[in-house]
Amino acid sequence: MCLAAAAGILSAGCFAVEIDPLTTRWTFGAHEPYTMYRRVGNHCTGGIDGNAQWVQEWLDWFDGNAPALMEELGLNFLHSRFYKGMGWEVEKKDFPNVQKFVRNCHAHGVKALAYVQFCTLYPEVMRHEIPDIESWAGIDYMGRKNLYGGYNGQYFRWAPCLNCREWEEYIKRMCTIALTDGGFDGIMFDNVFDYPCYCDRCLKEFRAYLAKIENPKERFGFDDLSGMLLPRLEMSRLRHMDIKDPVLQAWTVWRCDVMNGVMQRFRAHIKGVKPDAIVSGNPSPYRSRTRFAIRAQNMAEMCKAFDFIIMQNANFPELKSDGAIVNRVRDLKYAQDMGQRIVALCDTDTKIIPEREAKFLMPLVEDIVYGGIPTDRTIIAPSPEPGFVNQEAYRRRKKLHVRFNAFVAAHRDALGSPTDHPVRIFYPEREILFSELTHQGVVAAEEIFLRNRVPYGYLVSYPDDPFTVPEGTEVIVVPGLASLSDAQIDALVGWAKKGGKLVVTGDSGRYDHWNAQRRVNKFLPQLKGLPNVVLRASDDRIPGAELDWRYVVHPPKDSGKALMADLLAVGWTPPVRFEGLPPHVFAEYRRMASGALAVHLVNYDPARPIQGARIVLPSGRSATAEEPFGADASARPLPADGALPAFGEYLLVTVK
Repeated sequence: MCLAAAAGILSAGCFAVEIDPLTTRWTFGAHEPYTMYRRVGNHCTGGIDGNAQWVQEWLDWFDGNAPALMEELGLNFLHSRFYKGMGWEVEKKDFPNVQKFVRNCHAHGVKALAYVQFCTLYPEVMRHEIPDIESWAGIDYMGRKNLYGGYNGQYFRWAPCLNCREWEEYIKRMCTIALTDGGFDGIMFDNVFDYPCYCDRCLKEFRAYLAKIENPKERFGFDDLSGMLLPRLEMSRLRHMDIKDPVLQAWTVWRCDVMNGVMQRFRAHIKGVKPDAIVSGNPSPYRSRTRFAIRAQNMAEMCKAFDFIIMQNANFPELKSDGAIVNRVRDLKYAQDMGQRIVALCDTDTKIIPEREAKFLMPLVEDIVYGGIPTDRTIIAPSPEPGFVNQEAYRRRKKLHVRFNAFVAAHRDALGSPTDHPVRIFYPEREILFSELTHQGVVAAEEIFLRNRVPYGYLVSYPDDPFTVPEGTEVIVVPGLASLSDAQIDALVGWAKKGGKLVVTGDSGRYDHWNAQRRVNKFLPQLKGLPNVVLRASDDRIPGAELDWRYVVHPPKDSGKALMADLLAVGWTPPVRFEGLPPHVFAEYRRMASGALAVHLVNYDPARPIQGARIVLPSGRSATAEEPFGADASARPLPADGALPAFGEYLLVTVK
């Protein structure tokens, strides 16, 4: 999958889908049906009380009136209710209303994706249509049905077994109805994850997978793997553990392969029904290693099934009292380097918290700067007042959208040009799946580079397909990556011996791609003495860092001075330098067609404007600065000393 940044085109297979973040504005349809709201009976996704008397009234109003309000706000893309997992015989009763909503969306310039629930069966009502629904459900290691939400989840929602072909064909049928009779522009699969299933079907399939492994004795200790059991490990223990058990490793890879196979077949079916249909899904926070192991999500592979991704998470951008900087930048940058666009939701599942409403502009700015799709859930936030929308919030947000959209339209070059990332973090996707130590090395490097405004990207690598170095790369950083394959080591050494700058910290390469300890480290000795390589015996770690539903990354020790010194020691020179900026001001860099460098500064504590900072430019360069959401939005030349104007959420600096 490749990204043509200038055109805003994502190419997936032989189909091209235009997803331009500079013109796309995501919002929500009423993506849950009346039956779901009533069955839950309390506050749920969308911010409505499922037990409220006026749920059906709101839905009726929404279908006929919401698209016009979306058009007024400039919102032009959404997903809407279609199939929640209750069976078509139940859900088709609402289908005429859904069709009406889609027609209204199209009349107001809004593209609509059909919400299709991936991870839920409602057996209470679905068994009337499908008497053998129990055979579709996943089974936990105690022999119980897998519940949505895990072992203590909602008892009336079962998770399917991904190896159940009847379930898969049923979902394909739902997609066909949505794209033909429904008139939808594509499909959005919600909750694209898997709970481990221990049914006889999965046991048989896993053993068949093991049977294809050649020469198993060296890795597994046995010549015959036909009697291996499905690993029965408490999944919560996988969060911070290294995966070394070879059967557990094989099981984890197999589960990801099953997930990817299902999604690729769904994609092929959807494109076969409607070649220009958009395929989307909501799997997880993009950069969360814990969900790889626990929920069969290897995003480096799964992303290939989607034209773009909905990324639900709890990372509303803000500065916390302990100095942690909550953000979605890791996800947005990683997605761009994987050729993806993402809708990075962050305003909670059920309601808009008042203190975050005051910071509504922050996620919009973060999205547009880092290549995400700006999002507003105003229309789905229901209110019992006449019109079912909080009119005060609507008017306030409309003003912000008008100003935001005008700025974006006037600065397409600065916002849509290719990123300028001379520094690349080496990202071995399979090794990160098995090694928390390797993953934490990446987490620390990300945090240090973000806080020090290093123009970095990712160099994603696979065990047998190491990498192709992107144009413009000056330095590759291998930050304490304990696990590396032989092929990755050979490629990195080859890069260094050809003169490529390399920074390597810790005991990188001590383990192979199966997380097995090598007798000796074959990586580091080959790099000693090369003038373009910096080796540091210690590595950078941030104790307690966790990337799950919410990312918690504390400030690094000494602001990461050692890694920053490594970059300078290897001969890297930053394109510009800043003085007086606190660590909670991040930067993104884009190289415009004119050759000018657009530097986007995002302040994660906008209530306290940044003052007294300056930029240090290379000799012969000049710069302008503009604060588009401040009192004076005009671009102004910077004085000779590089003093930056005071700014709140965001400042654009253009270096010529």
